[in-house]
Amino acid sequence: MTDLPEPVLDRRRLLIQMSAGAAALGLPFLSAPALAQAAGGSGPVKIGTILPRQGPFAQQGEATTLGVKVALDQAHNQVLGRPIQLVAYDEPNPLGAQQNMQKLIDEDHVVAVIGGSNSATGLAIAAVAATAKTPTLISAALAREITGKNCNRYVFRNNAPPPVYAKLLARQLLPIGKRWYFLVGAYAYGQEAYQMLKGELVAAGGEDLGMDAAAVGTTDFSSIILKIRQAKPDVVVLGISGTDLAAFLKQYNEFGLRGKIPLASLTVADEELWAQTGASGIMGKYWHFNNPANSPQEKEFNDAVMKATGHPASASCAQGWVCMRMLLAAIEQEKSTEPAAIVHGLETVRPPGVPGYFRDWDHQFITRLVVAQVRDTVTDKYDPVRILNAGMTPADFETLYGNKQEIGCTMGGL
Repeated sequence: MTDLPEPVLDRRRLLIQMSAGAAALGLPFLSAPALAQAAGGSGPVKIGTILPRQGPFAQQGEATTLGVKVALDQAHNQVLGRPIQLVAYDEPNPLGAQQNMQKLIDEDHVVAVIGGSNSATGLAIAAVAATAKTPTLISAALAREITGKNCNRYVFRNNAPPPVYAKLLARQLLPIGKRWYFLVGAYAYGQEAYQMLKGELVAAGGEDLGMDAAAVGTTDFSSIILKIRQAKPDVVVLGISGTDLAAFLKQYNEFGLRGKIPLASLTVADEELWAQTGASGIMGKYWHFNNPANSPQEKEFNDAVMKATGHPASASCAQGWVCMRMLLAAIEQEKSTEPAAIVHGLETVRPPGVPGYFRDWDHQFITRLVVAQVRDTVTDKYDPVRILNAGMTPADFETLYGNKQEIGCTMGGL
């Protein structure tokens, strides 16, 4: 993290001195955000978001924002009887996300933050949250470190890390064949996707036929597709996302390989599927609007999105909805916007109809994920997939997320 400007350091020193003085007198001390909220009395409760408005994840950022707003509408834009003020900033890149996170804390005095559309920005946001002790829900980033070696009492992760998706996907791919070709992103998510998926392949006695790494914003995959065609793998396994994944799927179809060499993707966002025709593959998904396991509350959420947009809720939209529902429920349960209280609430709250909970020892959200396959014939662009793992139970999913020894998280105190 970059050095903080002197005014910020001065405020931090003052807060430390105030905290020490309060402790000496046996009095409670509130953090800067909590002090601002307490001073406001019945004033608005400020909640921050850092989500992309530009670049390869802009569509997902817009959808996540919509999910946040639906959750606020359902709560009548109130918590603890006080109005909620949403303070939204862009997530242009890791440095920009980090700076906006600091602004939310130091200038806007938010009680909590939701954001982090990808691993790079998610890690940057989480680092600031840990230092500032501001409760933060990382909405979509998959990097293992967030709930692994870099875990922190003030940071919670909503999406599942790559090992969970890799285990789910491998169950579907290994029966197809054990000769895989990999195309992954030249960034944290892509490298983790490759390591985890290759690990599943090697453990099953399979063969890695090759790997290509693509930079963010790659638009021409023709040379890689030619290599894939020459290698003749049983499956092409992808670890790319955003507009990169959308561009590859389009070109793969244009090269006439759809249906000839099976495709698989560690994860997919609905926006990437809705934007084109001719997609194919087996893919991991955070959530799906017509999953038979969805609760009445999830169906009500989807109906609200349908009414607002004319199409179903995407998985990205659901991520925003889940994060805000969990946050508001935690505040209501604890009857406080003080940071430590919110953390305790998030570790223990179980809102009706929300499909999961935060595990208290690493703050990983434990939820039922979806493995979906694009239909051979798509008649509805907003419902192009069928669910392959509908029969899995909550207990089946819980075992996939790993134990304390596997995760490597050692939480600090509040």
